[in-house]
Amino acid sequence: MTVPQIKISVACTVFIFFTAFAVHAQQWNYEGLSDITGKFEVNFTAGANSFLGDIGGNKGEGGPFIKDFTFKTIKPLLGASISYTVKNWVALQGGINITKVTDADSLISNTGSQERWRYYRNLSFRSNIVEVYAGAIFYPTMFFESEYELRTIVPFVSVGIGVLNFNPQAKLNDAWVDLQPLSLEGQGFPEYPDRKAYALQSLYIPASFGVKYYLNNKFAVSAGFTFRKTFTDYIDDISTTYIDPDLFAAHLSADKALLATQLYARSLKPEKVRPDVAKANSKNKDSYLNFFLTIHVRLKGGDGFNSPN
Repeated sequence: MTVPQIKISVACTVFIFFTAFAVHAQQWNYEGLSDITGKFEVNFTAGANSFLGDIGGNKGEGGPFIKDFTFKTIKPLLGASISYTVKNWVALQGGINITKVTDADSLISNTGSQERWRYYRNLSFRSNIVEVYAGAIFYPTMFFESEYELRTIVPFVSVGIGVLNFNPQAKLNDAWVDLQPLSLEGQGFPEYPDRKAYALQSLYIPASFGVKYYLNNKFAVSAGFTFRKTFTDYIDDISTTYIDPDLFAAHLSADKALLATQLYARSLKPEKVRPDVAKANSKNKDSYLNFFLTIHVRLKGGDGFNSPN
């Protein structure tokens, strides 16, 4: 799916959701909606995801959080989860998501300002990601609700903890190469004792906010955003400085050393690439942000779906 197609898809999804919201919200009919306490829901999610890391970004100096958000690298996200409502204002949830992140310095609009060093660095990557997580969902307006067991429309926030699996790759001669085994920043080399080989798994904290709309006692839809704070700076395989490329032959097999030598520096200004010159900002961990649309299906339990008759 191309970036324009993804933009159109996201726009259509948002339009459909909020059109349905507007039509049904006019009725504000709460009759027939029953308490969801003690009920399970199965949830199916689709979304559009964008990477926030050291590679790529927008003009000016690179920054954390959404400063370098761009539509150019949006990728789809799919997920499934199950939630259990402890009270009508709080639920527990666990699930799994699959997505992909990607970015490239070549996508930056080079105005000759602070972004130029990233543009000339000319790095790019992709990584498939699998997430497994658990957390809690809070419906703040329902906490103060005294008249109804459930409102048709409820805002929510959620927070949790999870584990993500990633595998950064770069393209070389039309083939995708796994970067972690190449130790492009000297990870695991005795010359850099402070740089340990990084794991391809990381803890992360997902934080979401959005709005949920109950169609009836069986189905609901929600839309919102999720930001993920990770505890790794290597989803894009860069974090610190360049190293002496002669070290690859000293510590890697011949095949890996050849790949590493070709991939560790792809700068448009190779004369500026020297050992211990900064390659990225190690102070900011990688993150990513996605828009989501979720369909919720309430499972039968207790007195069923409680549909009005």
